[in-house]
Amino acid sequence: MSDSVALQHVSPYAFEAMQKVDVVCLAALSDPELRLLLPCLVRMALCAPADQSHSWAQDKKLILRLLSGVEAVNSIVALLSVDFHALEQDARKEQLLRHKTGGGNGESVLVSQLQHGLTLEFEHSDPLRRLRLALSELLAIMNKVADSNGEFFLKSSELFESPVYLEEVADVLCILQCSCMVSYPLFLF
Repeated sequence: MSDSVALQHVSPYAFEAMQKVDVVCLAALSDPELRLLLPCLVRMALCAPADQSHSWAQDKKLILRLLSGVEAVNSIVALLSVDFHALEQDARKEQLLRHKTGGGNGESVLVSQLQHGLTLEFEHSDPLRRLRLALSELLAIMNKVADSNGEFFLKSSELFESPVYLEEVADVLCILQCSCMVSYPLFLF
C-alpha cells in the first residue's frame, strides 16, 4: 500500500462505494484506493453501528477482512483510542490562547516544548501526541487565516508538507475531523 502517495484523491468509484457503504465494491478497490479510505473504514469497523441488522453484521465482517492484512490499520486504531473529549478541551484552550496572544508561536496548551523538529517529533510520538502536534499546527494556520483580513499569505508547514509523513498526517487529520472537530467545532474566531 505504499503506492498511495501517487494516488492523491479518492476516485469517484471509491467515493460512491463509501457513500453507499457497498462493501463488495470496496473489496474490489486497489490497495492505493483502499489506503485513502482506511481511517473511515477502521472507524466504521470499530464503532458501534446504528444498524443492527444481519446484513450489516455480514458487511462488517467483510470490512474487517479487508482491513486484517493492512499494517497501517494498527496505527489508525491507536489514534482512534485516545480521549477526544480531553483533546477537544485542550484545543479550545489553545485556540483561545492563540486568539488572545495574536497567534504567537510562544505558549501552547497542546504541545510542550519540541525537542526536535516538528516532523521528527511527529515520527517519534505516541498517537495522542501526534494528534496534538497536528491539531496545534492546524490551529496556528487557522489563526493566521483569521488574522490575515482576507489578504493572501503563504504559511509553510513542515508537518503538512512532508511527503514522508503524508499518509500518517492525512490519517490524523481525517480522525480529527470525524472525532473531534465535527462534534465540537473549533472555529471560534
